[in-house]
Formats: sequence, C-alpha cells, structure tokens
Amino acid sequence: MRVKTIAGSLILVILAAVIVSAQGSRSAAVRQIDKYVRSVDRIVENKRNRNYIVADTAGESDKRSKWKLFPSEKALEKYREDNETYSIAFNWKSKGRTVATNFTLFSGSGDWAHYVYHYFRPDGSAAFIKCELRTFYGDYIVIRDRYFDRRGKLLRKRTKYFDMTTQKPKKPTADMLADGSDVCQDMTYKKAGKLPFAKLLK
Repeated sequence: MRVKTIAGSLILVILAAVIVSAQGSRSAAVRQIDKYVRSVDRIVENKRNRNYIVADTAGESDKRSKWKLFPSEKALEKYREDNETYSIAFNWKSKGRTVATNFTLFSGSGDWAHYVYHYFRPDGSAAFIKCELRTFYGDYIVIRDRYFDRRGKLLRKRTKYFDMTTQKPKKPTADMLADGSDVCQDMTYKKAGKLPFAKLLK
C-alpha cells in the first residue's frame, strides 16, 4: 500500500512539474509576441510606410462582400461622400508581407464601433489579435486580447471592460456578460492569406 502511495505521489509531482513547465513556456511565448507587436507598431506608426486601404463596397442587397483597394485615405473619403461603407481595413507590409491589418467596423446608426487589430508574423500566421468594442449601450469599451502560436493555437486570452467616458475600469452588466456575440471570434483571421481581401494586397 505504501509503495502505491509513493508512486501516486510521484505521478502528481511529475504532473505538477509538467503543468508549471507548460505555463512557463506559454508565458515566454506571450512575452515574445508582445515584443513582436511593439516592432510592428513602429511600422504602423511610421508615416513613411505605405498604408494599404481596403473597404467593403457591397450594397445592402448584395449577398457577398465587395472589397475594393483605395489608393489613399483621401480617395476613400471621396468615395464615402456618395457611397457609405461600414467595413474598412488598413494594412501595412514589411518586406512584401502583410504584418498588420486594422479593421474598423461600425453601424449605420452610429451606436457602436468595432476595431479589430491583427498582427501577422513573417510566415503569415497571426500572433496577436486585439478587439475593441465601443458602444453607447451602457457606455462601454470592451477590449479582448488573443495570443496565438504559429499553428493557430490559442495561448492566452483576456477581456477588459472600461467606461467609455472616464476610460476607467467598469464592471460589466449581467446582460453584457450573457451576450454571446464576440466580433473577436467572428473577425479572427489566423492567416494573412485568409483575409477576405488578401488578393488585393499582392
């Protein structure tokens, strides 16, 4: 009986060591991704780098999206004077590869806006996706972060709620927690090549 007890204890110790090792490895991977995100942010913030702008120009009666590449923000603004678009994406490249895609999605009523930021590795895999919802329903800002490994496996996720006016943390209501809608889930592209307008960026 004592032998079995010792054996059982050893198994538990080994399992605990494996779990701790896995958590440490995951944390190290997340820190590496954070470092990569900062490097991509520098590309995005550098005004000398070209910004590839696309927008969904499909009408209300269209069953499919119609993404169009615009030569500049000014050209997009000109288009929107007569034809509104509620889905816009700004894209940046490094060495010919898409490394960042920032979606802006908003309602016709102006009640809410979603911003979905994708960070792609040089091999095209998504490293980090950040989703930000700004809604007048309760005056919330909801931020969801998702970290992925190169195979698309989720490494870590977190959700934070803020007051849209004060920018301070705000406790979510029961209705908001019960709301199953998550644009971060709907708008997650784990490969740059899977973006709905990927061909336009080549």
